[in-house]
Amino acid sequence: MKAVILGSGYAGLTVAHRIREYSKDIEVQIISKSKLVRENTIFPLLLTDEVKVEDTEFDAKEAMEKKGVNFVEADVEDILLESNEVKTSKGTFDYDYLFIALGGGYEENFEKLPGHEFAFMHHTLDGFLGLKKALYEAEEGSKIFVGNAAASPIEGPSYQVALISEYILRKRGIKDREIYLATQSPKGVFGILPFDWVSDKANKYFEKRGIKILRGKYVKEVKKDKVVLNDGTEVYADVKSILPTLSAPEVVKKSGLELVNNFVKVELPSFKARKNVYALGDSAMGMVPAKTARSAMVSAENAVASFLKDVKDIYLPMYSQGVLCIMEGGDDSGILRFDKNSKEVKVFLDFGKNYVLFKKIYSKMLVNSAFNLKYHASLTI
Repeated sequence: MKAVILGSGYAGLTVAHRIREYSKDIEVQIISKSKLVRENTIFPLLLTDEVKVEDTEFDAKEAMEKKGVNFVEADVEDILLESNEVKTSKGTFDYDYLFIALGGGYEENFEKLPGHEFAFMHHTLDGFLGLKKALYEAEEGSKIFVGNAAASPIEGPSYQVALISEYILRKRGIKDREIYLATQSPKGVFGILPFDWVSDKANKYFEKRGIKILRGKYVKEVKKDKVVLNDGTEVYADVKSILPTLSAPEVVKKSGLELVNNFVKVELPSFKARKNVYALGDSAMGMVPAKTARSAMVSAENAVASFLKDVKDIYLPMYSQGVLCIMEGGDDSGILRFDKNSKEVKVFLDFGKNYVLFKKIYSKMLVNSAFNLKYHASLTI
């Protein structure tokens, strides 16, 4: 039996680790564009030099081949569902089971945003390094805009970039600075959660830091000296950093899998898209709107639990996705947790300097293990 995994991010590597943990006889193959993998949830700390680029990266091919997992560096060109094959730049590979973990099409969706060339995307390494340079070159009276495009299901990084931008300009002594943060929810920060007290507390914290929250706004267009929002509001800004609308990548969308709002439709909580196909992480619809690394790993744990039950009669727990966001903020940090199952709901929001230390430790563990961490602080289903 052969399981093929497309992608070597949080979800893809979690699938490979977990299958190999419980079965030595299943052939496992990863197909990924690059063997160099970076733990990008810690990228905001590149802005403050608290981590270095080399602290975020590892060789996934080396790590997985030590476990007997075949790693192919190739571009995925076509997913042939009817023949159980994947066409790549290195040839065509067959599969018995397929795990699609190709992410949310960040780069291709960012390029669809009108005027994207005038903004940074705070997701890629190049985006963060470019943003860092701009923040340290900002002059008196500089205006910084941070936000998301329409229906972008990942605002946590935008919150962090706004906080760190305020910190850098404040520490540099930049006078008359203005930091704008656009939130898609009219409730403001963390407005997607059904708890008004969470947004109220978060909004007050951001405003205390001098950040101007533009509620219920998203970016429609970027121009050289401003951004145009959904209601026609124009915000003048010298530095603009934006996360795009996400979707399953084009190669996944053209595969014939059923889509919901441009994400692969899956059964929950198993993330099964077809009898022998799973779609994970940012490529698939999820239990919660937010797309995060933790959600990607949880989707992988659930998919493997479903897979091993079907093929090996092995029973593993499944988990709820929820939201866990640790915000780096320069000289301060914060944490939000929201999890629920049929028995309980856990909601926690706090701000304090020590939370960023937890994030740095966890990030180092992710890198050192090639994303092989079983505990995600998620509730079982």
